[in-house]
Amino acid sequence: MKARGAIGRRGFLRLGAVAAAASVVACGPPSSRWRVLTEEEARTLAAACDQIIPPDDDPGATQAGVVNFIDRQLATRKKKDAALWRAGIAGIESASRRAYKLAFADLGADAQVAVLKAIEKDDSAFFRRLRDYTMMGFYGDPRHGGNRDRVSWRMLGVPDPPVRGRLHEVPSTPAPLRHRS
Repeated sequence: MKARGAIGRRGFLRLGAVAAAASVVACGPPSSRWRVLTEEEARTLAAACDQIIPPDDDPGATQAGVVNFIDRQLATRKKKDAALWRAGIAGIESASRRAYKLAFADLGADAQVAVLKAIEKDDSAFFRRLRDYTMMGFYGDPRHGGNRDRVSWRMLGVPDPPVRGRLHEVPSTPAPLRHRS
């Protein structure tokens, strides 16, 4: 005999299937691959970061995942800074459109450098933040979202640093203890 309000096994499975379907419909596919940034903000940021660490024989900032690093920081540890980043990125776009009538990412390298120099002069705090986070994302530990495939470490010939609790090499088997007679 079932207790009042209890459901059977079939009812439970039916309810689970409905809940799973509802969650798929409610959540849907992500509208952007970014957690905080919009596609346009990420595009502007990528172009700016690539002027700070441009690609040459080695990958630049964008290829190393610096924009991913910044977006991840804004979604987690630096949530309170998201508005500052948005304003700074909007400032880059505004300066670009005012001077060249084009989006920053659509400018040539010389024009992008000119816009960034103007930003550095007008809003040195944002430019310093942009430069510092570009460097952190490029040279930092890949587990934080940047330095994809350890590109900067390979470029510099730096071995992977040891991570506490993990060994990079298999320890050798210790020799058996010998008792003194």
